[in-house]
Amino acid sequence: MTLGDVNYLGNTSLGKINKWESKKNSTITPISFPLQDSGLTEGVDTLGVIAYFNFGGRFIGNFTTIQTQIFNIRNILDGAQVSATVLYSPFVNIVDSNATRRQGSQGVTTSSTADKLKDTTASWAISGVQIGDKVKNLDTGHVALVNDIDSNTQLAIDDDIFQNTGESYAVSANMHCKILSFEIRWELPGLSWCDYTMSIMQVK
Repeated sequence: MTLGDVNYLGNTSLGKINKWESKKNSTITPISFPLQDSGLTEGVDTLGVIAYFNFGGRFIGNFTTIQTQIFNIRNILDGAQVSATVLYSPFVNIVDSNATRRQGSQGVTTSSTADKLKDTTASWAISGVQIGDKVKNLDTGHVALVNDIDSNTQLAIDDDIFQNTGESYAVSANMHCKILSFEIRWELPGLSWCDYTMSIMQVK
């Protein structure tokens, strides 16, 4: 599934993510960074392997807009990356160093109420949905923010974007990360889209 408008690295849109691969065990142990990164931690699994994620996606639009997105990501990648970057995506599924679950989700609404997202099959309280997470109606393209977690199956949102039962949705989660690698491949001729692959490391 491809999703836009809910995949962000900091304030930079990641366009449509079409591949996500987790390279970690289920148990993460926080290991502190030294010096400039003091206060941050690496996510290390039970085998002592750094928790990292590979994913691929596509930027679509005019050449200048895509170039700006690429520049913003490369600007994060350049240098020492002394500050972690926040990744927002429905594909995030982690346990952070505070033992808090952060898990994005996708599904279909089971009823409709103004300014609510309702799905009786959801488990948002368990999956760690937080105020400020992004919600997208995949049928209409409208995006809203989570205002409150009413229950395990109902979210209060800041806009009435779900007006019918049976609408598809995505809810983002977030993780702190550093970029390990970023590669791009332009579509030629035309330069109207650009595929990318990225590897990131989970940090706190």
